[in-house]
Amino acid sequence: QRYKMTNILKKAFNRINRIIKNWAGIRREYRITLEGIIFVLITFFIGFAAISTSTNLLYLIMSMMLSFFIISGLLSTSTLRKIRVRRLAVRHISAREAATIPLEVANDKRWMFSYSLRIMDYLATGEMVGVCYLSHIPPRSKTNITYRVFFPHRGIYKLARIRIVSRFPFGFFVRAIAVTQSQEILVYPQIIDIRPLLESANVDLGEFESGRKGSGHSLYGLREYTPSDSARFIHWKVSARSNKIMLREFEKEEKKKITLIFNNSAALPISKDIEELFENAVIYTASLAKYLIDREFQVQLETASGRVSFGIGISHLHRILRALAMINLEKKGLEIPNMKMDADSTNIMIHFIPGSNIPYQPESTQVIDITRFQFIPQLGDQIPYQDLNKNDA
Repeated sequence: QRYKMTNILKKAFNRINRIIKNWAGIRREYRITLEGIIFVLITFFIGFAAISTSTNLLYLIMSMMLSFFIISGLLSTSTLRKIRVRRLAVRHISAREAATIPLEVANDKRWMFSYSLRIMDYLATGEMVGVCYLSHIPPRSKTNITYRVFFPHRGIYKLARIRIVSRFPFGFFVRAIAVTQSQEILVYPQIIDIRPLLESANVDLGEFESGRKGSGHSLYGLREYTPSDSARFIHWKVSARSNKIMLREFEKEEKKKITLIFNNSAALPISKDIEELFENAVIYTASLAKYLIDREFQVQLETASGRVSFGIGISHLHRILRALAMINLEKKGLEIPNMKMDADSTNIMIHFIPGSNIPYQPESTQVIDITRFQFIPQLGDQIPYQDLNKNDA
């Protein structure tokens, strides 16, 4: 019996503690609207007229208006009672791209519906980032809704609280609850079409022959045909001369290893123009990384702040984009550390400081000097970033 009593007390204590925490994280708001004030004034004047004239019809109208007012207060209180909302995990968002953030709304009431819910999400700075509307939610149910958001710059955005507002049923009262839910969203750099810049800079990103058998276009050799081989690779002229069915074998073509060198440091005084060029350079580097990884290149990112080693695939692209989303322009002229690059690696340097010498240029480096080109990122040139989520594990 003592053990049972201990368990009962523990459960009661945990439940009370949970209720206190839920109430502490929820801020409730209540105010009467302009329509409600006008309705109260009209009701007051009709009541004054009913008392002055002793007219039964005016008493009846005043009673009906008072009942509407009371019902409005009760229903507006009930519609937000036992409503829970939480922000679901956000996967990948790119700057200057319309994205969606999901919310889960739950109605824990046993019998009552909740109607006309307007849900708003706010940053820690108090700025509203998105709003969505839910017409109704049945009792004992959950539903998922989304709102569209547009982040203008890369970096970390801190979401702080969610606010639920309802004017149900007649709009006389506005009732709201604010739920604290802190969450950080890492916004990747904008992804644009990089092909015009590559064509103007005359950057060589071609394939090379490996000297091994595989899928390619150059002839590697001939061998005798076997039943498991495809007939479309048969070399008919040689087969006719040798009285044997001979098959063509091709030389495997491999993708180059690419090292993107981005020196995020400036020895010159950092002006607003240099900061704008730096942000454009981040966009170009991110777009070039996506362009290369989409074509199965092995890509490495080298910056003054660190290195993202060689890799392929969508997960490696996310590692590069995360590094570029957090990169800052250093105020000192830092040198890029010595790199141990593969002999087959092609080095591409993104240069963005006008009138300055390139601080570090390994052998066989190709330079993309964005100060020489006028490809300013525009929203119309952007590649939809949702394409990256299709193959993301």
